[in-house]
Amino acid sequence: MKRKIYISFLVVCVIFFVTFVVFEFVLFPTKFKKQVTEISSEYGLEPALVYAIIKAESSFKPDAVSQAGAVGLMQLLPSTAKWIAEEVGDEFDYNQLFVVEKNIEYGCFYLDYLFDKFGDINIVVCAYNAGETKVRDWILDGVLFKEKIDYEETREYLRKVKRFYEIYKNKEKYL
Repeated sequence: MKRKIYISFLVVCVIFFVTFVVFEFVLFPTKFKKQVTEISSEYGLEPALVYAIIKAESSFKPDAVSQAGAVGLMQLLPSTAKWIAEEVGDEFDYNQLFVVEKNIEYGCFYLDYLFDKFGDINIVVCAYNAGETKVRDWILDGVLFKEKIDYEETREYLRKVKRFYEIYKNKEKYL
C-alpha cells in the first residue's frame, strides 16, 4: 500500500514538473532577457510588459513580418520605426528592424512615448495595436472600456497582452 502511494506521489510530481517546465519555458519564454531588462529599464518600463508585447506580437520571432508589414519582435511598422529612428538620432535602416536589440529599443521607445501621451496601460496597449490616432478618436467618443472598442482585434489584443503581462509579472518573482 505504501508503495502505491509513493508511486502515485512520484507520478503527480513528475506531471507537475513537466507541466511547469512546458508552461514556464516553452509557452512563456524569457528570451533576450539581457536586452529586454536593460532597454526596458532605460525607458522606465516593466520587463513583464515588454515580454507580454513581444509574446503577443511575434511570439519571440525576430524575423516576423505581419501581413500589414509590421516587422520584428515587437512588430513595428516601418513608418513608425522611421519616425522613432529620427527621434533617437539614428539613420533609419529597414534591416535593423530584424536586429533584436534595435527592435526592442524602438518598441520600448514607442511604448514610453505612448505612456507619455495616454498614461494608462490599457490605452497604451490599445494604441500600440490600433494606432494613437484611432485611440484618440475612441477617447473623444467616450470609449473607455474594452467592450466598447470597435476593433475586435484590438479588444482581443488588449485581453491577450493583459493576460500575458500578469503571467510575466508572476514569473519575474522567481527569475
